[in-house]
Amino acid sequence: MKKIGLYFLLGCVVAIGGIIFSALGGQFFNGMGDYGAACVLGMGMYICVVVVTCTGIIAAKMESKSRGDRSDE
Repeated sequence: MKKIGLYFLLGCVVAIGGIIFSALGGQFFNGMGDYGAACVLGMGMYICVVVVTCTGIIAAKMESKSRGDRSDE
């Protein structure tokens, strides 16, 4: 139960980070004309970073498990 709470808290932090990044993206790309489109672009960039990071973490864990390295457990 403790791990579920930790992952829920981590998910909330990531979601709040996405909202902040989206708002900053809206300010950074304000020359697009529409603030909503600039925020969507910022959110898309944030999702790309999160997906690439999570994929790298999963691939690294799978590779370490296939080698028999159990030091992370």
